[in-house]
Amino acid sequence: MKFGIITHYDVHNHGAILQMNALKKVLEQRFNIAADILQYTKNYDFMGCDKKYKYEFSIKSIKQYIYYLRSRGVRLFLFNVKKKIIFERFKKDEKLTGDFYSKSKTLDGIVIGSDEVFALHTGPTPALFGYALPSDKVFSYAGSFGPTTLEEINSLHCTEFVRGGLSGLKGMGMRDLNSIHISETLTGRKALLTVDPVILYGYEKELSRCKPINKKYVLVYAYETRMNNKEEYQHIIDFAHKKGLKVVCPGFYHKWADKNVNVSPTELLRWFKYSEYVITDTFHGAVLSMITGREMAVKIRDNANKLKNLLSEYNLEHRVIDDNWNLSEVFSAKLDITKINNEIAARKKTSMEYLKSMIEL
Repeated sequence: MKFGIITHYDVHNHGAILQMNALKKVLEQRFNIAADILQYTKNYDFMGCDKKYKYEFSIKSIKQYIYYLRSRGVRLFLFNVKKKIIFERFKKDEKLTGDFYSKSKTLDGIVIGSDEVFALHTGPTPALFGYALPSDKVFSYAGSFGPTTLEEINSLHCTEFVRGGLSGLKGMGMRDLNSIHISETLTGRKALLTVDPVILYGYEKELSRCKPINKKYVLVYAYETRMNNKEEYQHIIDFAHKKGLKVVCPGFYHKWADKNVNVSPTELLRWFKYSEYVITDTFHGAVLSMITGREMAVKIRDNANKLKNLLSEYNLEHRVIDDNWNLSEVFSAKLDITKINNEIAARKKTSMEYLKSMIEL
């Protein structure tokens, strides 16, 4: 069989690439399915023309890149240039770039997901909702609406667009309760909570091959636009240095860190695995901490829909950083890794059964 995967294939983000690669590997290794990542044109109409040009490289986008260079600095700019090269090499090596979906012949099935495939903050993209895809069997796996709520869908006049897309899916596997609520409310059909592909695949083979890192450090995994407020990062520096540890930021550049490391998606796993502590405000930062068994502290921001849900699934609400940045308090209690792994195993079993049922339809 040959399947297609519709996801955010062009995102400058380790987590997005790791989940895409993980789903492809599960289909290939567990179900003997040849899987291609399908390309499509993303809709940016809700972002406005100026921001839209940032994502569509042309003469019009030059102004955006000049502004970026001036406001962010040369070091960050060069870090991201190298990062893009690393990502493109990784995607080429792992064969993560397929044909444009409209050029594909009829496929045996198409999986939409994972990640925030149903989020509407950029604009309504038909392919992400299953419209006009070249297969009679289209379903979602661990799809998410991200920050998008049912009220926002209505206010954006996209209710029928979303309802129509979801209603055409053979199955609705979602990554969080907000996405399940939206799906079931609009379609009247049952949706299933499924684990992110990074958890489903686990990256056990890749982690077993990681060489040790001969230094002690606190790993900070946060987007470059976050954790740059001195009131926040000073707490991190004080916590790390008090314990005789360096602050290392792999994947994203933060000028206040002791060390910034440009890494491939699988190299990122290595830096997580050998860290003493992880501080993150991202969904996949928490996921990678879980699968590598790291002590973590999580800052909740505008990603509460998916991140709070993830932590509650694994009884990790006590790992949330409060407004006073109570890092010592969060890290004072050790994680019960065995309990987390048992919960992961149970949720993986349910998710794999759902995926199997969709494939065998």
